[in-house]
Amino acid sequence: MKRGGIARLALVLATAAVLVIASAPPAFASGAGGATGSPCTPTAGGSVGATNPVPIAANASVSCPMVSGPTGTPYGPGQSRGSPPGGPPGQPCQYVVEQPSKVQVTGPNSAVQMDADYTGTRYGSFSYPSYMALYPVQVAAKYDVFTPYLFTGKYDANGRCTVPVGGNIAPGWQLGCPNPYAFYNIVIAGNLCSTQYPNAVARPNGLNPGAIIPFLNQANLLQFINLGKLSSLPNNPNAGLVNIGTCYFIVGATFTTPGGPPQSVQKPATYEMTISEPVNDGTGRYVWYVFRIQVAFQGPTWDFGDNSTVEDPQLPGPCTGVTADVAVSHTYSRYGTFQVSVTEHYVVTVDEYWSDSNTQYHLTLNNLIPPINRTLGPYTKTVLQEVGIPVHG
Repeated sequence: MKRGGIARLALVLATAAVLVIASAPPAFASGAGGATGSPCTPTAGGSVGATNPVPIAANASVSCPMVSGPTGTPYGPGQSRGSPPGGPPGQPCQYVVEQPSKVQVTGPNSAVQMDADYTGTRYGSFSYPSYMALYPVQVAAKYDVFTPYLFTGKYDANGRCTVPVGGNIAPGWQLGCPNPYAFYNIVIAGNLCSTQYPNAVARPNGLNPGAIIPFLNQANLLQFINLGKLSSLPNNPNAGLVNIGTCYFIVGATFTTPGGPPQSVQKPATYEMTISEPVNDGTGRYVWYVFRIQVAFQGPTWDFGDNSTVEDPQLPGPCTGVTADVAVSHTYSRYGTFQVSVTEHYVVTVDEYWSDSNTQYHLTLNNLIPPINRTLGPYTKTVLQEVGIPVHG
C-alpha cells in the first residue's frame, strides 16, 4: 500500500522488551530479487574501490553483489524525519518522528536489519531466517526505510510540543502504529510497522567504459603474461644448415596464476576483479561491478631475420620431441647470421556483471582493451652452407 509516495508495511515483534529498541523487520514482500535466469548469482557486500585481479576457472559461476554497503558497515538513510510542531501553550499536540533503519551485511549471503529506537541513538538488530537472509538488502536497494514513533503531549510555554502525556515506550512516546499508521494483517507475535520512501538504485547500462579502463590499466594485465625464452634446434652455439629446417621454440610462455602453477598460453586464462561505485545519496550504498577478464594467446608472428616470415608446413622429426609452448621451423635459402624475433599476440575480452534494484545484468565489452603485442628477441642464429654438419641439440 502506498500513500503520498510512502509504502507502509506491517512488521512483527515478539516482546515488549524488544519494542523499546525497535529491533523488528519490515514485512516480507514476495517477488523481491533478481530476474529469472539472471546471468549472475546475487550476493551481498563488497570491497570499496577496486580489487586486484585473481585467477578464476573459465566455467566458474559468477556472484554479483546486490546494491548494498560494504560488509560489516551499517548503511541506510542518514537523518530522521519529523520535528515538534508549534502551537498554543497548554493545548494537546502530537507528531511523528521517523527514525532511519539501517542494514548491515554480515556475509556474502546474510544481512541484518537494524531499527532505531525513538531517539535514533540506539539500534536493535533483527536476523531473518535463512531463506529470507538477503531480504533487507533487497528492500534497502529500493527504499529508504524508517521506523515511526508517535509523541503525544502538550505545547510548552514556548509553544513547542514537548510536554509528554502518556506513552508506553518512554514518557509521551509510543510506536507509530496503529496511530497514525494502520496495521496490516501480517501479525505473528505483536505489531510494528515501517515507512518506506522510494529511493531505487537503477544502473541498467552498467559502469561507464571510460571509468573502467583506468582500473584495468592499474591492474596491469601484462604482469600475468610471461613471454618465455627463445631457443633453437640445432641449439646455439651450433649452427643451422641451409635448405634444412631450423627449429625455434618458445619455452615458458605462460600465464601467471597466483597461488597456482603457471599455465601455458595455449589455454586462455581468466581473471576476476570488482569495482565499486558509490551511490552518493547519503545512504552509504554502493553498486558493485564484477569483471571477468580473459586473456587469450592468438599466436606468434615470426621474423626469421632473412626478410621472411614463412614457416615450414611441419616440424622436422628431431624437433617434434622438444617440449615447448610454441614450436616452429623455418628453412633458410642462404647462409649467414640472422637476428630472429617473434611477436606474441594476445587478445583481452571483458565481461561485466552487476546488480541494481531491479535485476542482474551481463555485458560483453568488446574492444575495451586493445590487442596486446609483445616481442621476444632478437635471438642470434648462424646458418651454414656446408653439408654434413649434424643436426643435434
